[in-house]
Amino acid sequence: MNVNELFDIMWNSGLTGLMQETGIQGDALAQIEVIVLGTAAVTGILLCLLGLKIVRVWAALTGLASGFTAGVTAGTMLGLNEMGILIAGAVSGIILAVLGAVLYRVGVFLLVFISVSCFCIYVINPQDWILAAVCLAIGLLAGILAIWFTVILTILSTSISGAALAGSAVYYLLPMTGELILIALCAVFCIIGIFVQLLLESRKQKKKNLRKAAEIREERSTANEVEKARAMMENLNQISDEDDLTIIESTDDESEENE
Repeated sequence: MNVNELFDIMWNSGLTGLMQETGIQGDALAQIEVIVLGTAAVTGILLCLLGLKIVRVWAALTGLASGFTAGVTAGTMLGLNEMGILIAGAVSGIILAVLGAVLYRVGVFLLVFISVSCFCIYVINPQDWILAAVCLAIGLLAGILAIWFTVILTILSTSISGAALAGSAVYYLLPMTGELILIALCAVFCIIGIFVQLLLESRKQKKKNLRKAAEIREERSTANEVEKARAMMENLNQISDEDDLTIIESTDDESEENE
């Protein structure tokens, strides 16, 4: 099976065509379809709603999947045996997963890059490697820009890609068909996802600002206490000097009287 045939099965025939091509038939096919579509729907909804909130988790999962795919592809091109291919995929996946989870900017880049690339592949429906490379280039550009515009691009990319995944999965689970229904489902999930993520980010920023304001008040309160203590010490020193001067003057007066 060449690349064009694989793309044709995946994008034109859908999940059913791909499974039938690989030999899965009958009731097993229906059960696997429901499980896969249900999992895809839940994953897409969570990505829509919590894309930025748990970005490190998504980055780790994305790094694991993309690293494993890249490692398997590289191992296949290098002519490794099956065990070598699996080892290469596992090592690459674990490395990218750790980098994505630990390094925030790397995680954001991976998540946005993969999300945008997958969405472009879904929309453009590439039939060869040239269009697939274009989709990857668009995702790469979005991932690079996300390093500087982290919040807005992460929210947009995860909401759109999650909506496409959830909307498509729910659509195939519904008894109704029609392109407008699919578009409406994706649009609804996308709008809800953007709204929820913006709301969560707004609350996060509000809490952050409140903590910062409390720290500033505490610093000012401490500074005021220090100033009060310093002023009190200066007053005590001034009073002490005045008392010493009074004692000296009294002593001088007494000496003059004795004379």
